[in-house]
Amino acid sequence: MRRVLLRDPVFWMCLLFFGTLLILSFANSVFRDGQVDQIQNLYSKDGTFIATSPLEPSAERWLGTDRSGNDLFQVMIEGAKWTIGICVSIAFARIALALLIGIPLAFRKKRLYTALRLLLDGFLILPISLIALFILLPAFQFVDPAEIPSTFSRVLLEISVLTLLGLPALVLYFIGETRQLLAQEFMLVARTLGGRPGYQFRTHIWPHLLPTLTIVFMQQFVQTLMVLIHLSLFGIFFGGTLVLFEGNAAPTIFEWASQFGYYFFQFTAVSWINHLFLVPAITLALLVFFANLLTSRLERAYRLRRQQMIPTVPLAAADAEAAASRLSDPFDPVDISIKS
Repeated sequence: MRRVLLRDPVFWMCLLFFGTLLILSFANSVFRDGQVDQIQNLYSKDGTFIATSPLEPSAERWLGTDRSGNDLFQVMIEGAKWTIGICVSIAFARIALALLIGIPLAFRKKRLYTALRLLLDGFLILPISLIALFILLPAFQFVDPAEIPSTFSRVLLEISVLTLLGLPALVLYFIGETRQLLAQEFMLVARTLGGRPGYQFRTHIWPHLLPTLTIVFMQQFVQTLMVLIHLSLFGIFFGGTLVLFEGNAAPTIFEWASQFGYYFFQFTAVSWINHLFLVPAITLALLVFFANLLTSRLERAYRLRRQQMIPTVPLAAADAEAAASRLSDPFDPVDISIKS
């Protein structure tokens, strides 16, 4: 699988996309302290008033500005590390916890697995976005900016909630995959020879699960991003929502999904502001596209690896073996006389 990926130019293109975004975003935090240029009014060199925010795209401001005067290009660069980092953290936490819970349960009797599946199947019907909305709505809307908790506590709380909501499906998946491996012949031999569950997992199960974990990781990455977008359309931005006058709301962090919901609520039929929400929408679409493209390349590499692991008999050897064991006529009498 590794050799296939190293020779795949599409795989490297996807890594280049994610790597460039992260480098630019962290560079903005290191060299500019995470600041975003803000221009409320635009004046000429002689002091003549030209325009007010939102400003249209220009050579100085590639994507224009929003109503608050924030440079949209810098907003997207600053928010890249938040969006990618949040999705990566939640996907990694889900997989780690699901492995810790699911693997030991897979070695238990089938009755426990059946009962657990009956318990969690009903929970899987409910959309994660809807459950997260009911949980986060009371705790993530703030009226007074002075009462907003620290960024770390808000981020930790939301990551914890979104991680726990995605656990049931992953736990059932890992239990099912592990039980399928335990039913294979090589696992029956390992148990017959006295291998303990820990040894069986390290030696036999983990090497088979590891290639699929990368695919599951990217799937969880995209799913988390979709949940963040759904929550932003309900007015629940990542890290908290600051409720403004006249029922408006603003995000507290320059995160892409939150910016999409924020600009979507500002959609009007007036000038450049018409297209504000298209900027985060296009960046989110590109992020989902490259994430799905990376997932497809991982699945391709895993499929080729599985094909290489299947033992095949050369055609010539198979034909020779069949010809040697075939009688010209099965009803021909066999001469069993003994010569003196």
